[in-house]
Amino acid sequence: MYFVFLKKITYFFTFVLFSVVVQSQSVQSSEDLFSNLKTGHNRLRAPDIDKPDLHKSYTDPVFNTVITRITAPSQVPRVTRVRHYYSKANPFNADETYAVMFGSNGSKWLYSAKTWEPIQKLILWSSEPEIQWHPTDPNKFYYLAKLDRNKNPRGMFIYDLKKKSRTLLKDFSEYKRIRGKLEGNMDKKGRYYALVGTNGSENEIFVYDVINNTTSEKQKVSKYVASDWVSVSPSGQYVVAMGKYRSRIYDIKMNLIRDLPRGTYGHGDLCLGENNDEYLVFDGADYEIDGNRNINRANLKTGKLDILTRIGWRSTPHVSCRNLDKPGWALISTQGPDFRYSNHDFEIFWVKLDGSREVRRVAHHRSSRKGGGYFAEQQAVTNKTGDKIIFASNWGKGEVNDYLIDLKLSNSSKKD
Repeated sequence: MYFVFLKKITYFFTFVLFSVVVQSQSVQSSEDLFSNLKTGHNRLRAPDIDKPDLHKSYTDPVFNTVITRITAPSQVPRVTRVRHYYSKANPFNADETYAVMFGSNGSKWLYSAKTWEPIQKLILWSSEPEIQWHPTDPNKFYYLAKLDRNKNPRGMFIYDLKKKSRTLLKDFSEYKRIRGKLEGNMDKKGRYYALVGTNGSENEIFVYDVINNTTSEKQKVSKYVASDWVSVSPSGQYVVAMGKYRSRIYDIKMNLIRDLPRGTYGHGDLCLGENNDEYLVFDGADYEIDGNRNINRANLKTGKLDILTRIGWRSTPHVSCRNLDKPGWALISTQGPDFRYSNHDFEIFWVKLDGSREVRRVAHHRSSRKGGGYFAEQQAVTNKTGDKIIFASNWGKGEVNDYLIDLKLSNSSKKD
C-alpha cells in the first residue's frame, strides 16, 4: 500500500510539474508574439514598395512582419472588391478554417482560411446579416435576416455549413426590424446578443439569450441612445449603447448602470483586460481628456475614463478587440496624415489596456481613404488569439484587397 500511495503521489507531482511547464511555454509563446514588435512613439515612415500579387507575401520593411495578400476581385464574379466586413467583426470561425468575406455587390463568400480561395457563396437573404460565428462549432454561425415579405431583418437564424441549411431561432414579430446596429458582438461564450427593435419612431434595446431562446426586459430609448451601435461585453455582464452624444452602460438585464460623459462616442470596441476588467476603448476626438486626440478607455464597472495613447487629429482610428483569448490589448489602425502628431499615421499597432501607454507596432497598411473612399479604410481586425490580423488596403489608390498579418510566421522568420 505504501508503494502504491508513493507511486500515485509521484505521478501527481509529475503531472502538476508537466502542466506548469506546458502552461509556461504556452504563455511565453503567446507573449513572444508581441515582445518582438517595435515599441515607442517615434515617427516611422513607410518606404515605397510594390503591391504584391494575390497569395504573395512580403515583409514590412519597417516592422519586419510577414504580410500576405489574400483577396482579389478576380476570385468571385461581378465584384470590384472582396474584403472583410469591419474592425469589430472577426472573420474567422471557431477553429480558423473558414473566414467570411464581402463582395462589393453585397454578396457574402465563405473562404478557406488555409488557401484563401472562395469555397461557396452564402445565400443569407440579408444585405447586412451581422454574422456571429458560433464560439465552438466551426460549421455554424448566427445571423439576422428578413422573413417572408418583410423588407427589414426581423429573424435570428443559425446557419449550418455542413448541411447548407438555415434554422430560424426566433421571429421578433413585435418589431418591424431588429439590428445590432451592424457593430454589435455576442459575449465570449456566444450566449447573448444585444438588439435594437424598431417600430416606426419607437426604439427598444433588449438582450436575446440564444441558449434559452428568451429576451431580457426591454428598455425604451430615443433614437439617439443607440444611433451608432449596441453590443454585449465579452463577459456577458454588460450592454453598451453608443449614441449621438455619449455612450451608456447597462447590465445584462438592461438596467441602466450609468451614462458616460458627453462626447464619449466615436470608433470603439468592447475590450477584455488582463484581470477580467472590461473597457469601452474609443477614439477620444470628442472627449478630450488632456486637450489632445487620444485612444481612451472607459471601465465598464466603474465608469472611470483614462488615456491609453496619443494619436494625431487626422488619424481617424479604428479599434478591434476581438482578441478575446489574449486579453489586455486593443488593436488600433489609423489613417492620416496628421501634421502635428503624425507618429502613428497609416499604422496598425497594439496598445496595452493597463494605462501604461505601451504600444506594440505591427505594420503600415498603405491604404488611403482619400484615394479610395470608405471601403479603402484599413479597418484592421484581429482574430481571437491576436496572432492574425486582417486589414484592407488600396495601396494608396486603386483596387481594394484584403491582407493577412501572421505574427507567428513573422516571429518564425526572425528566428531563422
